[in-house]
Amino acid sequence: MNTKEKIFDVSLDLFSKKGYDSVSLREIAEEVGIKKSSIYSHYSSKEAILMDIFEYFENIFKYDELLNSKDLILTEDNEILLENPELFYHKGSEAIKAMLSQERNLKIWKLIFIQMHYNDNIRLFFQNEILVKPLEFWIGFFTILKEKGIIRNDCNPNLLAKEYYSFPIYLLLEISAKYDDIPEDTLDNFFKEAEEHAKFLLDCVKVKQ
Repeated sequence: MNTKEKIFDVSLDLFSKKGYDSVSLREIAEEVGIKKSSIYSHYSSKEAILMDIFEYFENIFKYDELLNSKDLILTEDNEILLENPELFYHKGSEAIKAMLSQERNLKIWKLIFIQMHYNDNIRLFFQNEILVKPLEFWIGFFTILKEKGIIRNDCNPNLLAKEYYSFPIYLLLEISAKYDDIPEDTLDNFFKEAEEHAKFLLDCVKVKQ
């Protein structure tokens, strides 16, 4: 691991545990084992480190092989989506679980959830990347199911998407607030509960055969 990577990881660890605004560049440098001035060879400021963390996280969603699998493409001819919406959700859930199983990514989630009320950059990132974009995806998901007659015609895709997605967000907030280092079994339980909720909601709105 080179110096820039060490700065990245140490900063993320400190940000996620103590809060972005409570951590100084001097503290980061001491944890890395370098002088504060040496940080400027890699980052122009503490904010630049935060932006690098966000860019890394955004790139996961853009380029991760599992998250961008053809099975998870939201189109009207996706056979898995049309024939088994629960399986479609499960595949997406497994992709997110694999991503969150990496310690670095879990720390970023915790940083975002805990610090979004204290920093405008974190708040905007949370709003755009964690709320708006996923919600648009799930609106599209329910819109396709409604158009194909899989769920009832009186369903509102926008409201369903909010209901569908709000429960996992609540679970993440709960465990992020409870633990400094999230135990693996807690994360396993999170995905189990989220998937049970998804199946329950779909069963409530599906057209009965």
